[in-house]
Amino acid sequence: MDYVCMVLGILFMAGGIIFAFGKIYQHIPAWQKMSDEEKNKIKIKPICQNIGGMIALNGIIFVLKGCCAGFSDQMFSGAIIIWLVIAGFDVYYISKSSRYINQ
Repeated sequence: MDYVCMVLGILFMAGGIIFAFGKIYQHIPAWQKMSDEEKNKIKIKPICQNIGGMIALNGIIFVLKGCCAGFSDQMFSGAIIIWLVIAGFDVYYISKSSRYINQ
């Protein structure tokens, strides 16, 4: 059992869940520096749910590495690479989708 991966996984999952419920975004410096006009153009709750889910998914990968002996280093590296690709597509989707913009 890899305790470092377990602790990191639990922290990522907790942070992702808290972010998904919209409890953290107010503390992000970029959000604080935005004008009210810019903030009103953004649907922040769906973005928080999306990003929080991605962070929690990363936490699940770390927990699997920490508690499953069959989850080898190669499988872990592959899972993180797949997660990075999915996260990249997710960022692209967020930037192009009208789902996150108040009309």
